[in-house]
Amino acid sequence: MSKTEAKTPEVAEDIVVDEQAESDEITADQTNHPQAVRSNGWLAIVLSIIATCAVGVGGWFGWHELQLIARATQSLDASVQALNTQIAQLETLEAATRRLDDQIQKLEMDVGRADTRNQSVIDRVEMVAEELAKAQVDTRSSYVLAEAEYLLKLADQRLLIERNPETAVNLMRTAQALLGQLQDGRLLSVRERLAQDLQSLSAIQSVDILGIQAELLALDPVLDDLQLPVRRLAPETQSEVTVDVQQWLGGLSEFIRIREVNAPITPLVSASDAGRAREVLRLSLEQIKVALIREDQALFDAGLAQAKRLSMHFFDVTEGAGLKVVTVLSALEGTQITREIPDAAQGLRALKVYRDALTQERVSGAEVRQ
Repeated sequence: MSKTEAKTPEVAEDIVVDEQAESDEITADQTNHPQAVRSNGWLAIVLSIIATCAVGVGGWFGWHELQLIARATQSLDASVQALNTQIAQLETLEAATRRLDDQIQKLEMDVGRADTRNQSVIDRVEMVAEELAKAQVDTRSSYVLAEAEYLLKLADQRLLIERNPETAVNLMRTAQALLGQLQDGRLLSVRERLAQDLQSLSAIQSVDILGIQAELLALDPVLDDLQLPVRRLAPETQSEVTVDVQQWLGGLSEFIRIREVNAPITPLVSASDAGRAREVLRLSLEQIKVALIREDQALFDAGLAQAKRLSMHFFDVTEGAGLKVVTVLSALEGTQITREIPDAAQGLRALKVYRDALTQERVSGAEVRQ
């Protein structure tokens, strides 16, 4: 017996077993089929309910989002309309700006042309003025300029020597009027410097030197009337007697002696001292006058203090001549006599430069004509 034949019964047995298992499974499937059908139906119902709910919820959320999108779209439309309005306004403004720029450019061109015309007119006027200035009679302009220069030199000397700004100002104003008679535009710088000198001198505080000297001179005859101081006794005052005077003086009678004196009381200052003090007072007044002329503030204050001290120490200043002297000296205390005189010769120097240039120009013109 071969191996194939030996295996055949075993294979046949396996096939029989397999067929029997399949038949059993088919029988079991036929038995469980109604239950599977019923469970699948319930599952389908649940799934349909869930799907329906999901569709409803999804639809509600979709509708809500749609409303939000619609509102956002409306707001965007409004913003777009506002932007369109602003853009239209900006376009209008740009058009107006362009028109204004055009007008400004036209005005600038007009102004430029006007400036050019004005400059040409000014140049012609200056040229005509120079020609007229050159065509003037040399003798008249030379005399006027020489007179104005002389007045300015005299004013400068008054400032340096006399330190008198009032007189210098009057001389400078006269020179300014003379320069105004020439009507020469080239004298503008000279007259400007002269006006600056006048302004600087006008700002100086004026001091009445002559008035102070007159008051001091008026004191000279008053010094002869100064009186020596007289000792005055204190006036008697009545007082109530509270104790017996005789009883009070009884114990002191041996130490106190009372007697009547009819002779005049000798003065505190003798006549010789008063004479010397009067002469020193005159010297102090002369010192004050010298300080006025020199404008020495320290010497002036020292002279006033010395004169007042001598008057109050050696003479009676309660009335009469002494009171007049002290009153005048007290009124002069604190008076400022020092003045700072600025440099007021700018106009003079400018006029000299102008005259030199004019002379050189005339000489050159004469050489050219020759």
